[in-house]
Amino acid sequence: MALPRARRRTLLSLLHATAEELRTEAGSRTGVERADVFRAVLRPPGRGRPPAQRTTGPVRNAAGGDVLDTVLLVRTRDPAVAAAQLRSSRINALQTRLEGTGASTLVFAGTNVRRIGDVGHDRQGIFLFNYFSAEDTEENLHAWQYTAGWFQQQTGLDNSTVLHPMGPAGGYSLINHCRWDHLHDVLPALILRPSFRRFVLRTFTEHRTAAHPVLYRLDG
Repeated sequence: MALPRARRRTLLSLLHATAEELRTEAGSRTGVERADVFRAVLRPPGRGRPPAQRTTGPVRNAAGGDVLDTVLLVRTRDPAVAAAQLRSSRINALQTRLEGTGASTLVFAGTNVRRIGDVGHDRQGIFLFNYFSAEDTEENLHAWQYTAGWFQQQTGLDNSTVLHPMGPAGGYSLINHCRWDHLHDVLPALILRPSFRRFVLRTFTEHRTAAHPVLYRLDG
């Protein structure tokens, strides 16, 4: 899944430079609250097959994997600020530089439509970005709500935010983001609990929703 190390370092360097600019300008004037960079560490069990009726698939990177290797997450005061940042010269320049490395990019603005609790980025941990693809967003939301309790009970999850793209997002319908302290807080449940496949993955299938989960750490 991961890009070659040299290219990945280049991508992370570009993301960090933009994140630092955004942090420097963060405040009431810009509406930017924070910017964080993540690097993928593991693709856990739980990847589902896209619904058969889908005609478009997730964007792919130059290494042949989904565009999940590195993430720059920018939190803003409201969706309007996020949309403005998406159109900004800074983000356009970043996208041009990233594509200049030969990597594909996925850039979108989203709004938080569901949550268990805020996801803390002030300390290291294991962060999930679960990229969902579904025929119908409402079905996707229902599947997430129905299975959220399993993660709370089986992994002690107490935080999660669900982002709904406000425009094209490479074929993804929703992105769920959450955090655990350690890898062992979540991974054993996904591997050893029969109810994960029997209940969670079955629920996604019944709601014509495919999950593309990737676990990350904060970079730097």
